[in-house]
Amino acid sequence: MSLLDSCCTCATLLSDVKIPYDPQSEKPLLHNRQLECCSRYICATCQYKNPRFQNYCPFCQISSGPSTLPKEGLRLPPSYARTAHPINPSRAESPPPSYDDSITPRRVPEQSTEPPADTDDTVHFVGSEDSLQGLSLAYTVPIPVLRRHNNLYSDQLLQARKWILIPRSHYNGPPLSTPPDPEEEEKKTKLRRWMVATKCADYSVAQLYLKGSDYNLDVAVDAFKADEEWEKNHPLEGNGKGRERPKSRFGRGGSISGQLW
Repeated sequence: MSLLDSCCTCATLLSDVKIPYDPQSEKPLLHNRQLECCSRYICATCQYKNPRFQNYCPFCQISSGPSTLPKEGLRLPPSYARTAHPINPSRAESPPPSYDDSITPRRVPEQSTEPPADTDDTVHFVGSEDSLQGLSLAYTVPIPVLRRHNNLYSDQLLQARKWILIPRSHYNGPPLSTPPDPEEEEKKTKLRRWMVATKCADYSVAQLYLKGSDYNLDVAVDAFKADEEWEKNHPLEGNGKGRERPKSRFGRGGSISGQLW
């Protein structure tokens, strides 16, 4: 046993192990034990806390004392070799699949922005107030049919769609919705991107900056960051209720967001 040997269960150096002593005789109760099967060490403290370690190896799973385990340890797991059926020898069991074969999970295809042009179904553009129950009543289509036809596994997934298909087998009339305005959709996209770039979730502030820059996203983001830098260099003056914001190049309030106060 060297000074660098350690316990295989608690990783404590054997030189630092506190050996338990009998309080009456002051003799050590246990000593550090070297395993015969793998030459590892188990410290006296681990043996005192868990008496099973006094005659058992947790790595080789071999017991040197009375135990239900076999002398040679636990059996190895069954092999993947083809074996005969216990009842019908002519019927051989098929081996399990290999771990190397990659299993491709089933994925639902993502919905495209534009609806398919070659479909015979009615395309309904989803609005903020639409629900499966409402669409089922409006188009006289059962809710399970709408879910199955559009791969909707939950009613809440409808709000994540821009459009859904009404099956022609249940409805042959015109759509009860109007397609979204491309210009308005582009403005909404720029508004969300502005919020992400500036980390400002105020919808009214985002609209002010985008309208002031004629919906030029880069100009609107730079203007907001410039105003934030100006407010950082010109902090509030005064204390208490009578404090006032310093005047800036925008007038009272600093940036455009400050003018909303």
